[in-house]
Amino acid sequence: MSLTVKYIIISFLLVFSVSSLWSQNFIDLDEPAVRELMKSSYPQFKQDRNVVNDAYEYLKFIDKITEQTILFFMSDEGKCTYVRWISDYSNLNDMLALLNRNYKKTGNNSWTYSERNQNYIINLEEGEWYFTVSFRKK
Repeated sequence: MSLTVKYIIISFLLVFSVSSLWSQNFIDLDEPAVRELMKSSYPQFKQDRNVVNDAYEYLKFIDKITEQTILFFMSDEGKCTYVRWISDYSNLNDMLALLNRNYKKTGNNSWTYSERNQNYIINLEEGEWYFTVSFRKK
């Protein structure tokens, strides 16, 4: 398979997975619901249980093809309170396009949206080797 064909397939997978995931709001879902929704709707992301952190509880899903990781941070009651999407810079332009298309831009690398009478904020942070998109209640 040529490099161009691989790039097209990876780009398609990224756009499909990102745009699909953005349509889901995982905040306030319990652990079994997050796992089931990821398994049924986003099978390209596999749960990673290799790292355990005793300071806080989270669920980690990875997509090795497009070099993306999604972390779902859970409360003591087992509800999702915060989502972090970590991605390789090769996905940045697609991510920015999707954020700008689906949410209201409120500043440099920040967006907002409302759902079920709750306001949410989205922030994009650029790191040295990757970027992170965070979703949380406002």
